[in-house]
Amino acid sequence: MLKYQVRASSHSSRPLYSVSPTSSTASSSFHDASLTSRSNSLVSLNSIDSCGSDADIGALKIDTSRIKQCTDYKTIRVSTNTPTKTVIEQVLNKFKLTCRDTNLFELWMEIITKADGKPVRTLMKLDSESRPLELQRCHPAGMSRFVLHMNSTGTLVRVYDHNISPQSNYKSLILSSLTTADEAIHLVLAMNRRHNDDSTYGLFLTAPDAEAQIPGDVSLVSIASMCKAEHKIVIRLVNSL
Repeated sequence: MLKYQVRASSHSSRPLYSVSPTSSTASSSFHDASLTSRSNSLVSLNSIDSCGSDADIGALKIDTSRIKQCTDYKTIRVSTNTPTKTVIEQVLNKFKLTCRDTNLFELWMEIITKADGKPVRTLMKLDSESRPLELQRCHPAGMSRFVLHMNSTGTLVRVYDHNISPQSNYKSLILSSLTTADEAIHLVLAMNRRHNDDSTYGLFLTAPDAEAQIPGDVSLVSIASMCKAEHKIVIRLVNSL
């Protein structure tokens, strides 16, 4: 019988943003980037997330040169209630990078202040629930900017998808350790250009003589790291048996 242990992490209230220490290499690369962008294109979103009567709409300018070398930045319209995770998804959609794990991308905010008459730059990695537009409005115009960065610490996970796509054997995903099984299902369906209801599919950890369904809220990387050579992670309809 297949057995694996899942440890649930406790969740605490999150601040408006989180500050993460940066390596000298990452910091210098951000600091060296020009504050003046060379492109002035404005991306008009077809829809903006619904917001309450106390939420405002505004423009968010994001440096995307580290994601797409042929671009300088994208400007999107969001509300003061739009979280970081949604902002990242919107930018990736504009680049048609819908098959990438959004948890691998980070949104950084650079704040410029003055000390002894000289500019001082401070970098902060925003939490997924931070509200970038609201943070931007806490600072004078031109004294802050946002940079989209991709984390290079992804893990390769192979998901066998022959049950839903007969012409395919498996899909190789680069996943964050935070990415759940449900989020991985969404990625596999997107790669197969299937727009079905994600909830009708499940991931199963299989062995030659047994199998077990992987809970949707569990990190898929944590499951893959425990797999032996004879184990496979398979996607299929949950009612296909």
